[in-house]
Amino acid sequence: MKKILLIVILFLAFILRLPFLDKFPAGLNADEAAIGYNAYSLIKTGLDEHATRWPTVFRSFDDYKPAVYFYLVLPFVYILGLSVTAVRLPSALLGVISVYFVYLLVNRLFPKKSLVIRNSSFDIGVIAAAMIALSPWHLHFSRGGWEANVASAFLVIGLYYLVRSLENTKYFFLTTLFFVLALYTYHSLRIVIPLLFIAFVLIYLRDIWSILGKPGQLKSVLISVIIGFIFLLPLALQFTSAEGRSRFTGVSVFADEGPLWEALELRREDNNTFLARVLHNRYATYTYRFAKNYLSHYSPRFLFIVGDEIARSKVPGMGQAYLFTFPLFILGLLLMLSRNDRGEKLILSWLLIAPVAAALTFQSPHALRAQNMVYPLTLITAIGLLEFLLFIKSLGIRTLLVISYSTLAILAAYDAARYLHQYYLHYPKELPYAWQYGFAQIAAYTKEHERDYDRIIISDRYDQPYILMAFFLKYPPDKLQQEIVLEPRDKFGFSTVRKFGKYEFRRIDYGQDEKIKNVLIIAADEPVDNNDIIYHLKDPAGRVMWRFATP
Repeated sequence: MKKILLIVILFLAFILRLPFLDKFPAGLNADEAAIGYNAYSLIKTGLDEHATRWPTVFRSFDDYKPAVYFYLVLPFVYILGLSVTAVRLPSALLGVISVYFVYLLVNRLFPKKSLVIRNSSFDIGVIAAAMIALSPWHLHFSRGGWEANVASAFLVIGLYYLVRSLENTKYFFLTTLFFVLALYTYHSLRIVIPLLFIAFVLIYLRDIWSILGKPGQLKSVLISVIIGFIFLLPLALQFTSAEGRSRFTGVSVFADEGPLWEALELRREDNNTFLARVLHNRYATYTYRFAKNYLSHYSPRFLFIVGDEIARSKVPGMGQAYLFTFPLFILGLLLMLSRNDRGEKLILSWLLIAPVAAALTFQSPHALRAQNMVYPLTLITAIGLLEFLLFIKSLGIRTLLVISYSTLAILAAYDAARYLHQYYLHYPKELPYAWQYGFAQIAAYTKEHERDYDRIIISDRYDQPYILMAFFLKYPPDKLQQEIVLEPRDKFGFSTVRKFGKYEFRRIDYGQDEKIKNVLIIAADEPVDNNDIIYHLKDPAGRVMWRFATP
């Protein structure tokens, strides 16, 4: 029965994550396009878009992206061609795989937690896996080409083998492998994994000493540590370089000068006295900002009501988790805090550690950078659900048990159906700009008509249009490598390309641009002369999103 349930859950995870990846989410964001095009460039030339041979970190928009997901995508691009599906498929597959490892991890941590219904046993792993399979937070990021989702999957797999290593240290090599992969996949995990590993050591210290004291067990750990150290040396060198620090510099809370100016203004109001300098300084204000950012990730509004403020990271009208799970999460949290179970301590530690890296950035709460938080959040909820059902069953009132099962099933079905309805029907219509909708259609049009024009100017209203056009045009990488030039970095440390071939990317100034001879202007929200418009490109809701004009 357990195997059948697990197969059903994995099949559910599969059908919710893999079909229609090329259509939902509608569009393709610039980071996905960068991953796909650079994989395509490596296949064609052995160089990335900036003519670097097989890099260990990709310069991209001067944000220096970790390399693992690029190389995961590469064989899919090789087999399927440069396509949206090829970019998103590795993330979707690892989303399914992570559901399976949640099942293994939870059963390993809590082998005695189960519920018996009519002679059928439902262990905690089945419940947790089902909840992860249906989780809006997990599902949303599994369907996009997100490095965070892949890194979090590696984290779950590595943590499972870390727990297994308490029985036999041969598993520690697999822990090292998957943790190293996670560290090379996404920036946030470079803070989360070391902290989580320290928490694990402190919680299981007695077991660790016990296993290391057995003959032959220490050798496996030492070999794994040495191998891990060797693999992480390039990453350590990246941290010391300007390129390696650029990503954190661009998005860190310290890039926001608001807290600094706030402290200076408060000092001015206090006539810059000694007490004012003590109370109002950058250290205090940035500490307060970090604490505010950190605690915002535990807000019920963020988790269960409205979700992330960033349109790309949420579905309209939904939180990161289903609303009906809120009381179950609170119940699970209270029970775990009241007990002395080491597995529960590990999950609680993970919940506390998960948003630390995201809180160090100026956009908070941030569902993407804190995406690994979906796992402890869901596991605590699963424990709350199990304990609630066990309590209802212990009362011995059959009618109450049936009512409880039925109510939970109806609420779960309603919230899941509502999420899927919002995701597939309303999300593309309400937030088409979130996934930079329209570039596939723009590329199809310009590819057919580009011979008719000397210049094609495309609005830069949406992020990094050059890489989206290179992706959908399948622009020859050898040409792009020769033609692109990144402009100077902005205040956040990022850059962009303004031109390749006939294509230019900038804000449309129609009063000046209409004077250019033989030009095609593709405008977003910039004003253009209606008499010059030759084509309208509409979003999924039927609203005009792009206008093509020839003066």
